[in-house]
Amino acid sequence: MKIKIFWQKNCPRCPEAKNVGKQLEKEAEVQYFDVDSVDGLAEASYYDIASTPSIVALDNNDKEIKIWRGNVPGMEEIRKETVI
Repeated sequence: MKIKIFWQKNCPRCPEAKNVGKQLEKEAEVQYFDVDSVDGLAEASYYDIASTPSIVALDNNDKEIKIWRGNVPGMEEIRKETVI
């Protein structure tokens, strides 16, 4: 399982998304992408991310399982949707 978290510096809900990411690091590979950077923006455009925070869940073959755009799901919702 892989989790990609897309964030921005001035985003009011992004710290909450990063906190969820920290919790998920115990169960999954988590990557963080600042959409204000060139690399972060390129990765965001690949997943059609237009708002932050956004969280992308991928299986071990990099197949998209679920995307939450512009909101932060709780741990239970992530577990339910991705079966971690």
